[in-house]
Amino acid sequence: MKGIRKAATVAAFTGATVLGLGMPAQAAEGTWEVNPWGICPIYQQVQLQGSPAHDWMRWYTPGNASGCDVWIINQNDTQRAQMSISDNAPHSSGWYYDGPGYRLQVCVNSPNGHLECGPEN
Repeated sequence: MKGIRKAATVAAFTGATVLGLGMPAQAAEGTWEVNPWGICPIYQQVQLQGSPAHDWMRWYTPGNASGCDVWIINQNDTQRAQMSISDNAPHSSGWYYDGPGYRLQVCVNSPNGHLECGPEN
């Protein structure tokens, strides 16, 4: 019985460790859709740029986002790249440094007030 409890404890700890590793605190390079209620097709994009390479972030929309508000926010609530989209044309922000000491994310507010933010990076 003692061996079974020890094995179960080890299995639970190992499972929790693996699950913890599977949920990173920060996103990696890539593109994520930030689209509250399917109304605002906005994307958060993170790329390595520069030398030495660091993360940079921007938002973009291929279009059809009229009435949506979008911005990049830093962990200290500093807003950057804010735009209220008033047409259905493609739009994008510039690239913002997201290297060491920064934790940025794209947030989108739909015309009916639904807020969604992408992963922190």
